[in-house]
Amino acid sequence: MKKRILALIPARGGSKRVPGKNIRQLWGKPLIAYSIETALASGEIDRVVCSTDDPEIADIALKYGAEVPFLRPAEFAKDSSGDTEVYLHLLNWLKENENFQPDIITNVRPTNPLRRVEIIDDILRTLASRPDVDSIRSVCRFHYSVYHMRTINPETNLIENPVIVPRVGPYKTAKHPLPETYLLSSYLDATWVSVVLKKKLALGEKMLSYILDEFPVDIDTEDDWNRLITQYSSYEDYLNKE
Repeated sequence: MKKRILALIPARGGSKRVPGKNIRQLWGKPLIAYSIETALASGEIDRVVCSTDDPEIADIALKYGAEVPFLRPAEFAKDSSGDTEVYLHLLNWLKENENFQPDIITNVRPTNPLRRVEIIDDILRTLASRPDVDSIRSVCRFHYSVYHMRTINPETNLIENPVIVPRVGPYKTAKHPLPETYLLSSYLDATWVSVVLKKKLALGEKMLSYILDEFPVDIDTEDDWNRLITQYSSYEDYLNKE
């Protein structure tokens, strides 16, 4: 039986580092529009809901096809508010007001406007076939392994190992090949709703990886924004180049 999948578009107002980020114009559309439109185009997602505390963001989200059934209370829209609080507020509201509870909730963050519908659907189908895990999260390979990195003790100025490196032989030479390491990605993650409600964790504890072939964008600063518009002239340019 097909699982009911709810896409959450979290869009708090009051961005500090990039003012008005969620509704700032990118290639002729508000940033949030790209995540909404991609989620709506998915063959796996049943509902697309924007959770925001900002009436202007709500109006724009509605214009591009998302549902905005409420304005998020201020207590869940602070700088310190985490995904778990937002998930639980949305799920509880839908249950109490609509008697609706999805099987899976997926986080389609507006800060990543570059997604492919076929990748979204593959991620969601993968989780739907794995009831033995709590969630799935996109990751990407990084060109430099964390096992090669070092830290410097601020008190002694001595070089230290941040992670345990497997070593062999009398000279304690690093054992090769070293394990591959990955970066967590904001491209997409999804969680079984039963896990969110039971464990009160947005991603649970057993996170399945989905390895991306591309290095995704995540707009958190003006530099991120400038790199994006320098690299691509439009969303279609991204689809064609990669």
